[in-house]
Amino acid sequence: MKNLILRNTPDIADAFEIKEIEKENGCDVYEVYCENGKIVICGNCKISMAMGYYDYLRTYCGVNYSHCGNTQINVTEAPLFDGKLRRVIPQQKRAYFNYCTFGYSTAFWQWDRWEKEIDFMAMNGINMPLSVVGSEAVWYYTLRDFTYSEVGALRYLSGPGFWPWQLMTNIESYFSLTDVKYIESRVELGKKIIDRETELGMTPIQQGFSGMVPGSFSKLFKKLRLIMANSWCNFPVTYQLDPTSPVFKKFGTALLEKQKQLFGSYHYYACDPFHENEPTIKTKDYLWKVGRAIDGMYKDFDPDSVWVMQSWSLREKIVKAVPKGRLLVLDIDGSKHGITEEFWGHDFILGRIHSFGDRNTLHGSLKELAENNYSKVNAENCIGTGLFPEGIYQNPLYYDLAFDMLTRGESVNLDKWLESYAFRRYGSREDCLVQAVKMLEKSCYSEKCTGRETGSIIAARPGTEVRHTAPNDFRELRYSNKDLLAALRLLMQAEKAETDGYVFDVCDITRQVLSNYCSLLYDRVMEGFNTRELSTFERSCNTFLKICEELDELLQTRPELTLAKHLTDAGNLAVNEKDKENFELNLLTQITIWGPVLYTVNYDYAWKEWGGMIKTYYAKRWQSFFEKLALEFPHRGKFSTTTKKQHCERNIYRGNQFYKSYAEFERKWLSTANPEPPTDGDTLAIAKALIEKYGKAIEQ
Repeated sequence: MKNLILRNTPDIADAFEIKEIEKENGCDVYEVYCENGKIVICGNCKISMAMGYYDYLRTYCGVNYSHCGNTQINVTEAPLFDGKLRRVIPQQKRAYFNYCTFGYSTAFWQWDRWEKEIDFMAMNGINMPLSVVGSEAVWYYTLRDFTYSEVGALRYLSGPGFWPWQLMTNIESYFSLTDVKYIESRVELGKKIIDRETELGMTPIQQGFSGMVPGSFSKLFKKLRLIMANSWCNFPVTYQLDPTSPVFKKFGTALLEKQKQLFGSYHYYACDPFHENEPTIKTKDYLWKVGRAIDGMYKDFDPDSVWVMQSWSLREKIVKAVPKGRLLVLDIDGSKHGITEEFWGHDFILGRIHSFGDRNTLHGSLKELAENNYSKVNAENCIGTGLFPEGIYQNPLYYDLAFDMLTRGESVNLDKWLESYAFRRYGSREDCLVQAVKMLEKSCYSEKCTGRETGSIIAARPGTEVRHTAPNDFRELRYSNKDLLAALRLLMQAEKAETDGYVFDVCDITRQVLSNYCSLLYDRVMEGFNTRELSTFERSCNTFLKICEELDELLQTRPELTLAKHLTDAGNLAVNEKDKENFELNLLTQITIWGPVLYTVNYDYAWKEWGGMIKTYYAKRWQSFFEKLALEFPHRGKFSTTTKKQHCERNIYRGNQFYKSYAEFERKWLSTANPEPPTDGDTLAIAKALIEKYGKAIEQ
């Protein structure tokens, strides 16, 4: 615990005294008070102590520690105080991370970034993180033990941007790995992560096994019958070992043993049979046998094992086959417990997902968070809470409250919480800042903004009818852009706000306001085109493209909001030049086509309004679309880009000649992308100029 304090607040590390206390009625607890000139932090465990430490920093040092701006804790003084900070944490387990987070947010992190995140987790009370970094090595060395060659084993493993989907049994061999040295580096990193997590008292959730293996596995065993799984999102089919077969247990146990050898064993093993897929064997008792077989494998390997299963695609017969106490269900979005008789009595964690694809759009209901759904669940087998976003690099206000609510047993007064947040986030008590965050709560963070995100029209693949940017998002703006602009104007009135979080938020909210305005401009473009109003058409096209250019300039002033920064991180993870190109292509493909390249239905799923991305990719697509409309403008026939077939109410990727030409541009971009580096431009000055330029038009 002292090392955590020293890492985060070295200037005041000597001001703290640490004491251990007992649990309260079986619950974790912390207390913070001052005694003999010291700040005394008491807790029943290191996580509780870390929470107490962070509560002190928030309450008396005005700290906001975030993924988006304010990414460092800058405290040089430790004020003493009267009274006591105290919290009893009713949630036994507090889980964190979605598999997708390891693709969209953490794929290219190295130890320095992971070290910060683990401290962040501890300070926010996380005691059960998903820990799958290094699982590539578990698979590689196990396949080698099963006679696979070095090249053969590497080829089976997907690259870092897509590895999580292989763990979820959706894909395999996508941007395959090429160098054993990378595997060795993952062992080193994964071990550091798990060692630090366990040092702080966390219980890692490790990877289990549900049956997916290479198709060539049939050559290793006589009379082995592999089950061909259905294609996921047009990717090539994968192969599944029947969990009831002896080979399943043999190979699965080998994986678990290799994982234990490399990283240790911590009793919780995650796997989801037939995730986003359907079992091909339809006999009446087959799913029950699957549940018994997987549980039996875990129990024989580790008598204290607990199977961790997502609620996303669980099946009743599998769940009911597992004895009570041997299964923990993660109710990823908090919606399944109510329709499954509280998971038929199995322990579960009430979760929240919020973000899909780490798309940087502002959304989410603060009121829903503040009301604390955990306090409303009347089920003894609900033993904790969890935060399971697909990505973490957006919505800093929403996530600050979401992390806070993970360890509360009651609701909070949202107005008071927002007042405190405004000071912690911006370092000033100016009333305009309080009013700004309250206006955010009435606009992009209102009760209407739950569920899927509103997609970015800028990032959408152009067409004459755009209903979605990504699968299952919305075009509808569920709040008034005028209200969001009003919040931004209030924020800009501040004279004493100088924190990094303030600069980030001005940039980010400006981005959102102008992105929302572009959605209106798109509608005007199509209105002008369809009614042959040339002035409306031209003016709207030109303004749309100009905003794209200016937004790119703004975002380039924030490195974390630039394509260049993320591309550099991807390349830096590599151990050789070939991997560098591979990892960079991992990132570029993930945020654009996703894949598979020719037949993708996930295109633009992980869109990002980033500097360098808007200018070189999104704006180019829109410019070519507007030029096409201009060519068609004089004609009386109705021009439409809509494809005959649709997937999730979106056009088929190469569904007609129009989109085949887009696919060629996108493919070429992947191999030629060379975004400009971040600039040292004045973020606040550029944002204010943009709002002065477009504010009146938005308010009309």
